[in-house]
Amino acid sequence: MIQRHLRDAALRAAAACVRPVLGGLGGILTLHRIVPGERRSPLPSNRALEITPEDLRAILQWLARRGVAVIRLDEVSARLREPRAGRFVCFTFDDGYRDNLTLALPIFREFGVPFAVNITNGFIAGTASVWWYFLEEALSTGRPFEFSWNGVSHSYSAATVAERNRALDAIAGLIRGLGLPRDALLRAIAEGAGIDPCAATPRLCLTWAELRQLAADPLVTIGAHTAGHHSLNRLSEAEIVAEVETARRELATQLGREVRHFAYPFGGPNAVDEREFAIVRRGGFATMLTTRAGNLTPAHAAQTDRLPRLNISGNYPVLKSLRMAESGLAAWREKRYGRG
Repeated sequence: MIQRHLRDAALRAAAACVRPVLGGLGGILTLHRIVPGERRSPLPSNRALEITPEDLRAILQWLARRGVAVIRLDEVSARLREPRAGRFVCFTFDDGYRDNLTLALPIFREFGVPFAVNITNGFIAGTASVWWYFLEEALSTGRPFEFSWNGVSHSYSAATVAERNRALDAIAGLIRGLGLPRDALLRAIAEGAGIDPCAATPRLCLTWAELRQLAADPLVTIGAHTAGHHSLNRLSEAEIVAEVETARRELATQLGREVRHFAYPFGGPNAVDEREFAIVRRGGFATMLTTRAGNLTPAHAAQTDRLPRLNISGNYPVLKSLRMAESGLAAWREKRYGRG
């Protein structure tokens, strides 16, 4: 209780001295899924990726009332070089979920504003596991969850939502700590669970035909998000180049157009840093997006290989999150408490 009180006091003090940066330039919002309220995940770790259609409309209405322009990802670099052009926000969705087409696109059409979707090719092809949802399904029986990896037995209680969420977070740490051997671990987990690790992928993600339908809309920009959604700092340089450039070329071939933007998988300081920035920068993308928390400033005009974004979590009221983003407090809090 005392610790929480001290933290709240620190947040209030920070809020009093943070300059409202959306009033200067703006920010790039990180989203993943649009999911009706009754279908959202019971696990906080996955529910964080999901906002409702009502949430998205509320965000767009909030921005319109404040006169904040919603711009294309293609326009960000120019806006950074012309800070007097006015306040802006850019919407980005990561991974390539089907609801980006079926639920998000109709709402953006209502408001007549653009958004970008960063695609993981393996999800679209159905060959890579959307493993956070695979784990949710595997844990959903409520029985103790067990598997063996590299001669070590792992066992987790899964009787309650809290226990399942703790298990998901713990197993996620193992998975993210691996490079290409990640898929072998997923197969080991799947053997114990009796579930195909890729079973959730076609249920949740776009097909190539659906992606082409989404990309054909003039409001939509498509970016690359690698072939397999690995933490890039767990890969060799050659593996990173293959993950990035293979995905980019395949996307360009499938869509019949150049792919100019890139989003790092996971994208925080525990997943990408100077080595990864340098490797991806050689690909010549116009923008390269992290998930490091931050609003955009004129200094980012020279840092397009590592642009920060503002995460909108489904675990919190979206307008509260936006107000914190407008003040700069959201970025301050994530950096202060190690979540950036």
